[in-house]
Amino acid sequence: MKHMVFCLGMLAATFTASASPPPDDMRALVDRLVDDTAKDSASEARAFDRLMHLGSAAVPYIVARLGDGRRLPEQSIWVRRHGHEDRQYHPWYVHDGLEAVLNELTGFTMGPQNGHLLKSQREKNTRKWVAWCVQRYPMKADVCRSGRTSDMQ
Repeated sequence: MKHMVFCLGMLAATFTASASPPPDDMRALVDRLVDDTAKDSASEARAFDRLMHLGSAAVPYIVARLGDGRRLPEQSIWVRRHGHEDRQYHPWYVHDGLEAVLNELTGFTMGPQNGHLLKSQREKNTRKWVAWCVQRYPMKADVCRSGRTSDMQ
């Protein structure tokens, strides 16, 4: 009986840990992870991996962070995909890395995702992501629109 109670307790703890954080916490978590992408190579890899594992609940908050023109310490993101071939992206800027995360989470792309894009091209992609986000997540439309495209370099 004690073993069964222990297992149920572990199962409940696992479910709680894997559940999406509340919206305010999600915003803070995404903000912190996005900031971590620009610190150093190890922080960048951990942050992008964690962003991808947050799932679709994080998408509006990630869209809101598009436009971040900070350079990435490492211009490589590896996505480990169970049952599929691993995928590598080559972003130069935080914005480009976030677009790679959105591609993985949504299956959509709004244009090329590399460091060779002009500021105007990144802004255009951001507008497309915001419009898509507003349509797909109408209850989070304000979040989708709260981006900082003025930070683009």
